Amino acid sequence: MTFLRFKQMDFVKASSLMGIVFLIGLLLPLSLVHSRESQASGTLLIVGNGPERYLLEILAAAFESHHPSISVDIFWHPNAKPIRTIELNEADIGVTGEEVPSLHSTVIARDGIAVLTNFSNPVKEMTRNQVADVFSGKIQYWSQVYEEAPQTKIVLINRTDNQNIRQGFEKVLNIPDGIPRSAIRAGTEGEAIKAVSGNLEAITFVSMTPALRAKEDGVAINLLFIDRVEPEVQTVLDNRYSLQYPVVLIANPNPSPHVLDFEQFVLSREGQNLMRKGKYYPLLDSK
Repeated sequence: MTFLRFKQMDFVKASSLMGIVFLIGLLLPLSLVHSRESQASGTLLIVGNGPERYLLEILAAAFESHHPSISVDIFWHPNAKPIRTIELNEADIGVTGEEVPSLHSTVIARDGIAVLTNFSNPVKEMTRNQVADVFSGKIQYWSQVYEEAPQTKIVLINRTDNQNIRQGFEKVLNIPDGIPRSAIRAGTEGEAIKAVSGNLEAITFVSMTPALRAKEDGVAINLLFIDRVEPEVQTVLDNRYSLQYPVVLIANPNPSPHVLDFEQFVLSREGQNLMRKGKYYPLLDSK
């Protein structure tokens, strides 16, 4: 009897053990699903300072519609320093106007750079080399640009140090020493446009879309032809207009899966189609 009781108890234990194993088998897939969902959820923080904010808001909203478990937050301020912020691991993605060798850099779009003068300034066009010489300080008088222009000193309206467009402008014109520190600085596109519209001797550079919009609104500015090419949407798209700079996303050298997912979406056909809506120029139109 003792032997039979022992066998019965052993059978009960075995049955209980089998039940536990079965229960674990049911719960394990659920735990794995929960784990995957946790990994798929999270927040992306994007930091920037330039006119790209509207574009990033459009891209973020579209990305969230495809990844509802990922929230995209945007911190945007004229004094923000995207490169430094990423280096300090204080954000996931930064937006700049140039690739940063020490960071994970991805070009997502292009922007044209309009060079502006006052509407009453007789100078209506310049060569690319002349623009570089003016903003490097080699040419200091309007009469050196155009012989019929007045012999007045050129007033440079620069952009602040951390502005993406300034980084791109100096790089595309190969101004290694930068724009002279004596130049007046404008923090936003609007400030730069206003400064030129109110000063006959001034010259500045801004993002193409705000410049075209200001001209359409009747603001007293000229958008200079560069190497005889008119600054307009089509000439930027087909690359005839040479003053362009990239819109670049930067991240930690070992970016998170969320960052890579965002980049993949932005570079997809859907993401690139949103560039024009955001007033920028897609990579897919490049030749």
